Amino acid sequence: MSRQGPRSWSRWSAWRSQHRAAARDSWAKLAARPMATAVTWLVVAISLALPGTLLLTLDNLAGVAGSWGDSARISVLLDDTADHAAAEALGDAVEAWPEVVTLALVDKDQALTDFATQTGLLFLVGSLPRNPLPHTLLVYPDSTLAAAELASLTTRLQSLPSVHQAVMDARWIARLEAALRTVERWVRGLGALMVLGAILLLGNTLRLAIEARHEELLVVSLIGGTKGFARRPFLYTGLWYGAGGGVMAALLLWLLSLWVSGPVNDLFMLYDSARQLDGPGLSYALTAILAGASVGWLAAWIASARVFRRLDTA
Repeated sequence: MSRQGPRSWSRWSAWRSQHRAAARDSWAKLAARPMATAVTWLVVAISLALPGTLLLTLDNLAGVAGSWGDSARISVLLDDTADHAAAEALGDAVEAWPEVVTLALVDKDQALTDFATQTGLLFLVGSLPRNPLPHTLLVYPDSTLAAAELASLTTRLQSLPSVHQAVMDARWIARLEAALRTVERWVRGLGALMVLGAILLLGNTLRLAIEARHEELLVVSLIGGTKGFARRPFLYTGLWYGAGGGVMAALLLWLLSLWVSGPVNDLFMLYDSARQLDGPGLSYALTAILAGASVGWLAAWIASARVFRRLDTA
């Protein structure tokens, strides 16, 4: 046991030293060609930043849709026979339900007056023999209710006496959410294609770099070097390419969100919303760097495997 411990520790130290040397040597080669490295980083950054920007936009839209969903409302139109006292009594009873947060009664005379004022049809409305509008209860349900529960509440309101019709005004929110889910799938598909393009680009770049060192790889093979040892510097080259592109993608995403935050926040204010544009944050930056590093490593592995396969058959 006393002999096995030092031998294992020596093997582990040698493995770490080889990886450290491969990483340092790969970085030095990239730093020696700053323009070519920067261009490759920029291409990888664009491939990662575009889907990241679209996903950030969807996250903000989903937040806005969620805040709109909190204001779901059910309009309860009463019969013409229901007077104001009956409408008030029905409203007090419905407001006591646990599913209802608050309720507002819209008097039909006030509703007709508001309609005439807003449309400018005072003369036409004044010539009507009677008020055609009914008393209306505006029911605001609990925001935690699911779509099925809202539908059940609407049916229950519809079955009440003196109720002519109950209309749930949240259908457009469901349509918006369905549209957001559709767009999200398109964005994820586009993101996958962009990442695939980055893998192909890095794979071709790394394949050329590997083939340029063809004689060196042959010498390593002749002296007994393993494929893992020969592949290691190229894997780290791909890792540096991808991680650098991820850092640049995070920077681009932050700059884009900073650029559009002013107009978007002004738009929220015009719609009397207290929301602010959510920036990418640390999670987006870490995801971009991790995704870039993974893409670079995978591209290097694929490119080196193709080259080594040809070397074996040569």
